[in-house]
Amino acid sequence: FSIVAFLRLGFMMLFLLKRKIPWEESIDIPFAFALYYLGFPLLALPTDLPLDCIDALGITLFFLGSGINTTAEVLRDRWKKDPANKGKLYTGGLFAYSRHINYFGDLLWVSGYAVLTRNWYAALIPAFLFCFFAFYNIPKLEAYLRGKYPGFAEYAKHTKRFIPFVY
Repeated sequence: FSIVAFLRLGFMMLFLLKRKIPWEESIDIPFAFALYYLGFPLLALPTDLPLDCIDALGITLFFLGSGINTTAEVLRDRWKKDPANKGKLYTGGLFAYSRHINYFGDLLWVSGYAVLTRNWYAALIPAFLFCFFAFYNIPKLEAYLRGKYPGFAEYAKHTKRFIPFVY
């Protein structure tokens, strides 16, 4: 799972990220990567349990979240490549269900990885990630989007903030 996450996040950062990374994210991103690539494997070791329904849940969440995040970003990237969309807010694809569907995908795959570790301490990682997104990243990003896109307020009225159909 660490290899899948590494390849997917590498693809996203190298090919889909169209913005400069601000200075404050130079701490956030390496910290998150350390949790993913060091924290989960250490919490999962050692184990010799056979696969069961708990593992199936974890695997499903991992791949569902990875798929949601990657699909949302790929669709947004394709849309942004059209010159007719320059300066417009992307509200299509999976972003029609959540203003930050990419973060929701991240929360799902991280939760799936935590389930797979079978370690209660691993639950702290998705809990921390949820709080980080809900109380720091999303409010900061939404303040920026409100200032940049006049249509953002209308989009926000009709689209859930983070978790589709819920929040």
